[in-house]
Amino acid sequence: MSTIRDVARIARVSITTVSATLNGTAPVSEELRARVWAAVEEAGYHPDPVARNLRKGVSNTIGLIVPDIATPWAAHLAKAMQSALSNRGYNMLFASNEDDPEREFREIELFSAHRVAGLIIAPTSHGQDYPARLASTIRTPAVLVDRVIPGSRFDAVVDDNYLGAQLVTRHLLTLGHRDIAFLAGRPGISPSDERLSGFCQTMAEAGFVVREDIIRRSCHRFEHAFTAVQQLMNMGNPPTAIACINIAQLLGTMAGLKNIGLKVPSDVSVISFDGFHPAEGWAPSITSLHQDIATISANASELLLARITGDGAPPQTLRVAPRLHIRESCRAI
Repeated sequence: MSTIRDVARIARVSITTVSATLNGTAPVSEELRARVWAAVEEAGYHPDPVARNLRKGVSNTIGLIVPDIATPWAAHLAKAMQSALSNRGYNMLFASNEDDPEREFREIELFSAHRVAGLIIAPTSHGQDYPARLASTIRTPAVLVDRVIPGSRFDAVVDDNYLGAQLVTRHLLTLGHRDIAFLAGRPGISPSDERLSGFCQTMAEAGFVVREDIIRRSCHRFEHAFTAVQQLMNMGNPPTAIACINIAQLLGTMAGLKNIGLKVPSDVSVISFDGFHPAEGWAPSITSLHQDIATISANASELLLARITGDGAPPQTLRVAPRLHIRESCRAI
């Protein structure tokens, strides 16, 4: 394995000159710069980025931490974030914690040890002491995405969940639906709470009462939705439409309905907040919200880079508007 000494020997310069050339810490002539980089290539030398970061105290690497890389949302976010950061000269490290806050805090510590320039985190948000633990664990510029932490000292870029709830609910109301089942997620998670609140508020503003008997809370997983929709549709007065807030719910809903021989939309309409699936490939294609991940990533990157360069403005929360894509899974009644 080649070292910086090998590069210095091939280039016929001192180790100090090689270091200054590679790190840009001192001016060197173009002729000397070319000679050093030619020696780097000949020697096959690869600088240790961690060691370099430790020496310089800074890096051009950003850490991205999400609860679950297996979700389409996280995959889209990682791709868009990497594109947004690379356009600004930054690299990205990535970690997924299976929605476990203890693993999340360890990942934050690990990235900090690698001297990342900043962090973009989709927070797990679990536990009453979570906001305080998150604040004490993060010791580098950071921006949150997807979820809002009340009282947080960090910037956040999230979906406009209230607007999304309005779009979904008004579409179903326009089609004549009044008995709308809503599959909510885990209480205390801002997207779930905001979407349920927006649904209830939109129903109330339209003059309709929300049926509490067809609201299902803590129903964020496939198996939860699979069971819930079968229970809902076997009620004496079943819903005419079902609203899902994520892809796992949607998959469980469609499987549960199929399991009891019901079809979408002839027997029940289905709509989803989560548009990160090949909706056009479903039978029927699913009416869903499209989350603008590109804009979320661009805004989060800009906020983080501003913090890295010393922006001392108060933390802000930016909400990015989703769009409703109307397809085949909802019918008028």
